Amino acid sequence: MTSKVWIRFLCFLLCLTVLMPCVSALAETTKVSAYLLRLREKPSEKAKVLDAYPKGTTVTILKKGTEWTKVRVHGKTGYMKTNCLAYGRNGGSSSGNSSGGSSGTTMYVMKGIKLNLRTEPSNEGDVIASFRGGTKVTVLKKGKYWSYVEVKGLKGYMGNDFLTAEKEK
Repeated sequence: MTSKVWIRFLCFLLCLTVLMPCVSALAETTKVSAYLLRLREKPSEKAKVLDAYPKGTTVTILKKGTEWTKVRVHGKTGYMKTNCLAYGRNGGSSSGNSSGGSSGTTMYVMKGIKLNLRTEPSNEGDVIASFRGGTKVTVLKKGKYWSYVEVKGLKGYMGNDFLTAEKEK
């Protein structure tokens, strides 16, 4: 290659290096507005959970949808419920990702996690015991973010976002 070609090539690379942060800054972002929002592999409640992110986490929008939005967050790409993202709020529950359930309802610990049973409805509550995914839980009283539950004869609190209505296989 001639020196002119090398100089042009190096200028091109330098321009790309300078412009890349600008291009990524143009990408639309929003924040998680639910207490804890699951990132799923596919746009379905039954899809594999890739991770979960707390309220306030910034996500990059890849494709907006009415029910599901494709996002990138912390290097992972997947789907989140649109109404649980700040731009997609429709005035629904502030924890749109909770699993539902009422007094006496049977729920299950979400697959792939180990969930703590706590003395108080807070991460600061002492841990009574921990239970693996698929463990049967009886919801005695459902709260906004935490439910008072009974698991294998023990009573305490578990986060709603880690309980599911159906036992995952």
